[in-house]
Order: sequence, then structure tokens, then C-alpha cells
Amino acid sequence: MSTFAIILGCIVFMIVVASVRGNPGRAIADMTLLVMLIGVVVALDFFFSRFIDTRYAANAIIITFAAGFALDALYGLMAPERQRQRDKKLRRLMKRRA
Repeated sequence: MSTFAIILGCIVFMIVVASVRGNPGRAIADMTLLVMLIGVVVALDFFFSRFIDTRYAANAIIITFAAGFALDALYGLMAPERQRQRDKKLRRLMKRRA
């Protein structure tokens, strides 16, 4: 239950910070990506737990991802110009791959 509370706290923090910045769509996109990453980690944990004892490795990985997204949101609040530069670079990279 504590893993769920930590992840939920990070998601709420991302939404609040994005709302303060005036761009809640970015928080929703980050949240969607986080949910997809959680699905991948859970599927891998399910597969590997059949062969080895994974204990709480999946929880630690998921909490790390959630905290990373929360810190990224905080960084965007503290340095919005740098965040815009990063977003432009990501958009160019994604256009080249498509």
C-alpha cells in the first residue's frame, strides 16, 4: 500500500506543478507514460518472478520512475526556459524517428 501512496503522491505533485505552470496537459502525458512504464515493469516482474525471487525490485523501480517524473516537473517549474529547450529537442528527435 505504501508504494501506491508514494506513486499517487508523485502523480498529484506533477499535476499540481503543471497546473501552476499553466500546462496540465504535460502532466497528463507524463502520467500516461508513467502508467505504461508501470505496466512494462509489472509484466517483466511477473515473468522473472517465475524463475527467480525478485522480492521488491519492481516496487523500487516504479517508485524511482515516479520520483523522476516528479523531479522533472519540479525542474520545469524552477527553470522553464531550459524545460522548453528540452521539449524542442525531444520533438525534433521524435519527428526524425517517425
